[in-house]
Amino acid sequence: MKILSIAGGAVLLLIALSWFAFGQFQTIRTVKYGIPQGTQQSLENGRPGVQFPDTITLTVGLKDTIIIENQDDVIHVFGPFVVGPHSTLRKRFDTPVVYEGACTFHQDEHMRIVVNPAPWDFSAE
Repeated sequence: MKILSIAGGAVLLLIALSWFAFGQFQTIRTVKYGIPQGTQQSLENGRPGVQFPDTITLTVGLKDTIIIENQDDVIHVFGPFVVGPHSTLRKRFDTPVVYEGACTFHQDEHMRIVVNPAPWDFSAE
């Protein structure tokens, strides 16, 4: 009976430690950018666009989410995505991918999103 109690305690301890360790990978990171009112007009007048990183790096499995909030009066393009006037784009990626493309509000008019695989993905390539 004592052996069963020790074995049961060991199993419960293993479950608790596994739950705690797995919970460490369940972080939620939100990358948020805003497109201010008047951005398109500023670009048309030769002023720089929104200060925006050249590359955004996210990770699958870490619940990384990108949010682009368009406060401008016009549609903006963000690579393969379109953000309507006064609307918000929310995107969480399920697979590793690299997007490169036009960006109508970026100072260089180009964007790149790199979505890396989950750090615990040990599948053969």
